[in-house]
Amino acid sequence: MKLSPESSVKTGCSFKKPLVRYATLVFALVILVITSNCGITPSVEPIIPMTPTTNLNSLIALESQSIPFTGEWRFSIDQDKVGEEQEWFSASFDDSTWTIVNVPHTWNVMPEYLDYEGFAWYRRTFTAPVESENAHLRLRFEAVFYLARVWLNGEYLGQHEGGYTPFEFDVSDLVTPGEENTIAVQVDNLRSSDRIPAQLTEGWSYDWWNYGGITRNVSLEITSRAYIARQQIVSTPHITGMDEADSATVTATITINNTSGNPLNGTIVADLLEETNSQSALAAPVSSHVSAPAGESAVIELIATLTSPKLWHFDHPNLYIWSASLIDNDGQNLHTDKVTIGIRSVELKDGLFYLNGEQVRLVGVTRHADYPGQGSAETVTAMIADYDDLKTLNEVLSRPVHYPQDDTVLDYADHHGILLIPEVPAWQLNQTQMNNDEMRTLEMQQINEMIMEDFNHPSVWAWSIGNEIESDTSAGNSFVQDMLAYVKSLDPTRPVGFATNRLGSRTFFEATKFSDFVMMNQYFGTWVGPKQGLGPALDRIHQTWPDKAIIITEYGFEPHWNELWGPATATLDADLYYFIPDGTPSDSEAADVIRCQLIVEQMTIFRSKPFVSGAIFWTYQDYRTRSSFIMGLVDYDRNRRGSWEVLRDEYAPALFDSLTLSPVVDDQQTATILLYTRGPIGVDMPVYTLRGYTLHWAVTSLDNNDVFSEGDVSLPTLAPASQWSGEIPFIVPATDYIVTVSIIRPTGFSITDRSYNSQGEQIP
Repeated sequence: MKLSPESSVKTGCSFKKPLVRYATLVFALVILVITSNCGITPSVEPIIPMTPTTNLNSLIALESQSIPFTGEWRFSIDQDKVGEEQEWFSASFDDSTWTIVNVPHTWNVMPEYLDYEGFAWYRRTFTAPVESENAHLRLRFEAVFYLARVWLNGEYLGQHEGGYTPFEFDVSDLVTPGEENTIAVQVDNLRSSDRIPAQLTEGWSYDWWNYGGITRNVSLEITSRAYIARQQIVSTPHITGMDEADSATVTATITINNTSGNPLNGTIVADLLEETNSQSALAAPVSSHVSAPAGESAVIELIATLTSPKLWHFDHPNLYIWSASLIDNDGQNLHTDKVTIGIRSVELKDGLFYLNGEQVRLVGVTRHADYPGQGSAETVTAMIADYDDLKTLNEVLSRPVHYPQDDTVLDYADHHGILLIPEVPAWQLNQTQMNNDEMRTLEMQQINEMIMEDFNHPSVWAWSIGNEIESDTSAGNSFVQDMLAYVKSLDPTRPVGFATNRLGSRTFFEATKFSDFVMMNQYFGTWVGPKQGLGPALDRIHQTWPDKAIIITEYGFEPHWNELWGPATATLDADLYYFIPDGTPSDSEAADVIRCQLIVEQMTIFRSKPFVSGAIFWTYQDYRTRSSFIMGLVDYDRNRRGSWEVLRDEYAPALFDSLTLSPVVDDQQTATILLYTRGPIGVDMPVYTLRGYTLHWAVTSLDNNDVFSEGDVSLPTLAPASQWSGEIPFIVPATDYIVTVSIIRPTGFSITDRSYNSQGEQIP
């Protein structure tokens, strides 16, 4: 590690000095006053604390703890909105008759409350460790949909609006260590035109379910009264070749809160560790003096340089742990905070997409947070199962869906290799909503919370401020400009855009002109118009903004798309539109045949446009909607449709050309395999260099129950549009057999599989 003189470490200062810097954040985090729908409202609503609260206790080093509040809570709906009047928040309230549920939880999976919109309450008790008497305590919620109001031991803490981002309260002075404490949470999931996501008209709102409840984890965070409140890490590699760098600079902006009654004087010491072996990647740790008066904060910056970094890439997602410790002048370790980071470069240059210096064209699928029996309160097991399947579908790029995701999803993407575009749920906002100051404030709050939470994930390469808003209007133009600027003020290191469905013809008026790249939702052949319009529309977009990379953020097929917004089926021409006859079920095989046709035909068009850098299919699974749209590659219960296999092949970066079996000689046989990678990059997609891939082969019984022999062959680095051939000798089994070959990513996921019978014929 090499530190530049003086400038490499910037010492923090008192929180009093950067007040102007935080003015915008405070504005964005002000919580809107609850409307009359929300029961009895305190005269002044507290905001999520931005600055520490002073406590007269001395500064004592304590081991940090995160106590999970998952598991059993008491639950009751409040259909008549009597909960506050009857003091359901009181520690002495008798909730013994309430239903026991497990948090994370949504009531909209309970048979009696499947369609319930309104108020509900959650309660639970906990006992904090005795040693937390001298600690700083924060009650943290990862997400509550939609509006949460929180009490602790009968004391009102405040409210939070927005269903997909975390929030927390300083409860240091309210928790009684060693005794029973009571949390009460009032939740409402009402749809409204002044919320985000918004009710659009009386009969139309966002097209996914408003699952009400405490839908993600809750915890009590325990630290010393001086602690590291936030770290934002920016890593910049010096690229020397495709997927190569000789050095990288890591810059950490660290916020320290001192909530004690004593001044803080100490040191921040940080190191960068390889995640796989915990070995330091630096020649020596970096450090800086830090001081903060009682009840105030300090912000410092640390800069470190490492040589020969292991770059993060979707096929080799190398990760590091940035570990920072706050040590006082007596040598006490007050707090250690660890952040997982990756070192990678994403460039949008001349209308093309570059990852670590290599031009790439990428593919993926969207997925709603909606699982059978769980709704949006998904378990870790459910999320990982779906994302394992998405990786098997060759996903390396995604705008996951219309709202910030659970940490499990981002951690999965970091570790398994998916480039993400997180988005806030500003879904189809109209001009009136975008002109409304309170809606703008709410949008900024959700943007802020999303970025603060997800900033350090290497899988996050860009941000999206919304989906299908009225962006070809003056209000839309103003809204987009202001929100893009706000994102840039929080994170100047990543591209920003928004997904639009208004690029069919009116590009001149479209607010995409302000974005860093094009995010196009396109449904040619259905809602937008004849299928033949797709190619000319893409050409027109590229001609309008030749310097902007184009990502297709949605394409897909809803079998009865024309029933809600379209012409009668009898008037449709199959040469112009994708559709199925009236009366044919949307979840039928006949409907999926048309979906397969659309995938193949539209991927062919995307491939022919070298300026299209990515394509994301809508959607992975069927999910609960009021429109009853059926658009998944799998159904709600995760049964695969035929389109799953079709998309997987279309998304595979390499494919088998042939397998030839030699004659049997002395019970020996040889399989000669020929495979090729997609390319060249100007005419194919997905396209990227394959590094570290393997070929797995197996000789098995016809039912695959018995494996007679198997092995792996390391493949060389394969550039786009290249071929590889190899021979696999094996002993011929005594019974009939099949030979299966698979191409395996370095992350362990198969990109394609082919099986052949003993005559060398491919098995469908």
